[in-house]
Amino acid sequence: MNVKPYKESGFSIGNQHIGSRALPAPLAGFSDRAFRNILREFGCQLVYTEMISADGLVRKNRQTWNILDIEGEPGLVAVQLFGCHPTALSEAAKMVEDRGASIVDMNMGCPVKKVVRSGAGAALLDQPEIALETIRAIKKAIKIPLTVKMRSGTRGNPHAALELAPLLEKEGVDAICIHPRTKEQLYAGKADWRQIAELKIRLSVPVIGNGDIHNGIDVLQMRNSTQCDAIMIGRASLGNPWIFLEARGVLGEIPYEGALMPGIRERIQTGIRHLEEMVRQKGEQRGVVEFRKHGICYLKSMPCAKEMRSQFYRMNSIEQTKEFLTNTGLR
Repeated sequence: MNVKPYKESGFSIGNQHIGSRALPAPLAGFSDRAFRNILREFGCQLVYTEMISADGLVRKNRQTWNILDIEGEPGLVAVQLFGCHPTALSEAAKMVEDRGASIVDMNMGCPVKKVVRSGAGAALLDQPEIALETIRAIKKAIKIPLTVKMRSGTRGNPHAALELAPLLEKEGVDAICIHPRTKEQLYAGKADWRQIAELKIRLSVPVIGNGDIHNGIDVLQMRNSTQCDAIMIGRASLGNPWIFLEARGVLGEIPYEGALMPGIRERIQTGIRHLEEMVRQKGEQRGVVEFRKHGICYLKSMPCAKEMRSQFYRMNSIEQTKEFLTNTGLR
């Protein structure tokens, strides 16, 4: 594999230097503090919260504030906000800055119907005036860097990002991440990486590419074909944090001799460590229940994974779950 290292390690977003160009995506329902701690073990220099409702933070919604579990967290943490009301977004951004966030990330890409119907997420791509107004409001409220994560567009305007991104840069956005699928595509079809390359030509701020990254080969191909400043990895990292070591290897950040394929024992040990971290953060009952979706991901490529799924979802204690995982690793 032809690995061409970047001229320097990492890159900068505003005044924040990130030591690696391999970034984890903010994943709804997954990117909690326990998962972020695991990701740091595998070389992630910047981690993200899952998307958080600006309106929920302003209204002091307890469930929303529980997602903002970053106080005292080490390293760089980006908090992703979603919403469409400039006042609420500016207030929420100041709140997360005061809480210790390193970066505020504005969501203009979520295609989920509930979010889009509220006028937030990818719906903002069809409302550029409101999108720009939200960015102006947030920029006035905070001193830390502001980034935007967006889709390429919508059915009516499939190239909306190429038109909107330069305007966002003029308003002071410090980096833009693009997932080059339209709102309506969800995760179907193929991500059009050509739009990442085009955005890189049009912008001076860092451009982060996202979409269809499954392994190190994909990381290298995206980097070489788009010249993007960083690569964001999403669903492929679930149950597979080793993908960030592989990504850092192909990017020339660490020594690399080929694809990293952890053995079953190592995967199980990491899964158990992840479980213990979730229980430590959330208590046994909640931690075990919320770990189930992660646990299935650690087991997904093992023999009889489908048969084990129903058994795994019946685990109700940390000891029972650890025993099941350990026995699975010894099969």
